[in-house]
Amino acid sequence: MTGPPITGDREPANRSLAALRSMARHHWQVLGAASVARAAAAMLSALHPYLLAEFAISADDSDRAARFLVLLFATGVAHLLLWSVGDFLVAAKVNPLSYEFKRIVFASVWAEEYRGFVDRPSGKVASYVNDIRSHVATLWDAAHYGFLPMLASIAIYVALLWRTASTNALIYGVFLFGAAAILSALVRPVNRRQRELTDRTANNTGRVFDSYANFVNVFSFRAQAEEVGRNDRQLEGLKRHEVRAGMAMAWYWSIASVLVRVLLWASVMAYSWYQFDRGQISFPALVVSITVMVDFTNQYWNVVHNLGVWVEHSAAYREAYGYLFPGRDIVSEHYSGATRSADSSMGGEAPSTARPRIREQLEVRNLCFAYPDEPGRLVLDDVSFRVRRGEKLGIVGRSGEGKSTLIKILLGFYRPTAGEILVDGRPVGPELLNELQAYVPQDTSLFQETVEYNIGYAHDGVPTGEQVREAAAKANIADFVDSLPSRYDTLVGERGIKLSLGQRQRIAIARAFLKRADLLVLDEATSALDSETEARIQESLRELWADKAAIVIAHRLATLNDVDHIIVIDNGKVVERGPKKELMCASGLFAELWERQRAGLA
Repeated sequence: MTGPPITGDREPANRSLAALRSMARHHWQVLGAASVARAAAAMLSALHPYLLAEFAISADDSDRAARFLVLLFATGVAHLLLWSVGDFLVAAKVNPLSYEFKRIVFASVWAEEYRGFVDRPSGKVASYVNDIRSHVATLWDAAHYGFLPMLASIAIYVALLWRTASTNALIYGVFLFGAAAILSALVRPVNRRQRELTDRTANNTGRVFDSYANFVNVFSFRAQAEEVGRNDRQLEGLKRHEVRAGMAMAWYWSIASVLVRVLLWASVMAYSWYQFDRGQISFPALVVSITVMVDFTNQYWNVVHNLGVWVEHSAAYREAYGYLFPGRDIVSEHYSGATRSADSSMGGEAPSTARPRIREQLEVRNLCFAYPDEPGRLVLDDVSFRVRRGEKLGIVGRSGEGKSTLIKILLGFYRPTAGEILVDGRPVGPELLNELQAYVPQDTSLFQETVEYNIGYAHDGVPTGEQVREAAAKANIADFVDSLPSRYDTLVGERGIKLSLGQRQRIAIARAFLKRADLLVLDEATSALDSETEARIQESLRELWADKAAIVIAHRLATLNDVDHIIVIDNGKVVERGPKKELMCASGLFAELWERQRAGLA
């Protein structure tokens, strides 16, 4: 993984716009073609006021009138063709780029480290990832349909005015510079208010997601009214920010209207009439001046509208992007291949497409670890052990002493602060550790998908139905699945809510069978089950770990009967190690824990 983890910091270096520029550079041919067609069409359309004015004053010259009428029609048809070419290019080639951008965003979020997901509300991250495509698409539309036609038209307007009423060009020049300065000042509060609104809207979206995702807790505590009340309070704050953002936008529109309807119109009309009255310009020049002013006003409104849209969606886009990827240009990283993991090699060798193997043993050597937000406090301190292929190692300790943290490191979620993990004597990084292991957690959370999808999730690629059914049979869940109405096509509900804990655990075991990894990691996989279900699952586990290196975290020490060795962790250190019988006979922490559980005190 490259780049910093996800944080909630503000975007430090305007990399969101850099990402858009990188996207444009990578697809410059199609974007350029669509832009050229649109600009050329706009330039032809800008000629219409002049052609119309010339036609209108040609009443005494039918040939001249016919010539300008033909030109008006021809430029209209050419405008139609070029504009349509631009539309078809946008529909076929440009619009899909926003989905390409979202694809890059989605992949880049999943390229973040584990701790980035721990630190971030998943609902807010999901909200930003889902919304960012529409913001990018809207920004393109604003630039392509708003700013580009106006910029292309300005050249024609200047040429026409210079030819017919050259001094009027100065009025437009002063107006454009003045309006740009004033509108730029007006959009700053709009931008700020919109970013605040975007952030709080995403917070509320994440909160709503979290509320519904935890519906079991809500119903268990009859907390529906509390959830509604909390959402109402959050919406009250959102409404205040909505009003502030709306007022900033209203001021923007009002002042933009005064600029064009009062200042520009009064200046152009008064000065053009003054010139005509003094004989400085002809009547055709007066007509051209007024028709250009009307057409310019339409273009101006288009730009003002799209500038408002741009500011609104740019603020939302920058807030989302800066929240997800502070200081990074993920598009440039993606196309340059910089997002590929740096841990995809083993001991410095080139990565292989074959699954890595444990042929002899896995060794943890002098491992130390502190969480990034508390670098001065070691959760694990100089932990060392080894487990050979075919051996089963139990890990025991009181709650909060570092067992689960050790498992997260073995799963590749975190890098050790110090020390190393070796496979057959060679150091491995998080990526290979993740490929080496099959994991059965204490509480299996499933996707809201079918039974087959959830079992097959562990497979590299798409497993066959036969492979899924074979894994289910080995996990002793095939009979249950066959009894379901849709069998393997049955949806399991939110996080697997339609299944019992034991059934979810057996799906996790089926996944482990399907993955065929050399390291099996069990994190208190049977601690919350009844005795009968635990016995069935233990039977499946014995088959699963028969030829693997197995690491078992156990809270109920009676479940460690089948392990070969046990290490006891206390305060992040290994304080005891050895076979279960030896540790029970010693007067150490394991014996103390054993006696407490036997007496029913733990």
